[in-house]
This record gives sequence, C-alpha cells and structure tokens, in this order.
Amino acid sequence: MSQDKPPTPLDELGKRLAALRRKESGKQTAGPGASTPKTAAGWAFRLSVELVTGLVVGGGIGWLLDRWLGTSPAFLIVFFLLGAAAGTLNVFRAAKEMNRDDASKS
Repeated sequence: MSQDKPPTPLDELGKRLAALRRKESGKQTAGPGASTPKTAAGWAFRLSVELVTGLVVGGGIGWLLDRWLGTSPAFLIVFFLLGAAAGTLNVFRAAKEMNRDDASKS
C-alpha cells in the first residue's frame, strides 16, 4: 500500500520558483541583483539618487559626529563636502556606464 501524499503548496511554490530562475538565468547580463535602467527617466532617477544619497549619508554622519562630540558644525561641513564629492564621483561613474551601454547598442 503506497502512501502518496498530494503536493504541498510549498512544493508547488518551489517548483514554480525553480522554473522562473531557469527562465531568467539567461537574461541577466550584470552581476547578481544589479540591473541597469533602460529608459532616460530611469537613468535620470539613478543619477539623482546617487547624488542625493552621498549628500544625505555624508551630512548624516557629520551631524551624528557633531552631536556625539559636542562640536558645532565642524564635522557636518566636512562630511557634507565628502558626501558631495562621493555623490559626484558616483554620478560620473554612472554616466560613464550609460555612455558605455549606449555605445555598445550602436
């Protein structure tokens, strides 16, 4: 007497996920989890996020250091400028990637 159990919802989900992974594995050209924007609006959003993130992170670190050490705006100014430099560098890198992608399509 055989006790065949019906497939559980988790088994079915596992099979569907495996099928989707096989289907998507050929499409991925960048590293894992990385994707490049396909439209001009996507690139504009990415570039603005790169710059704003650098400013916010740098300013936040400077503000926290100022609060922790009791200094006035010294660290805020220094880290805000470092964040601006890092954000600008990231924007340049992303723009180079955009140009490289555009040149490869032509």
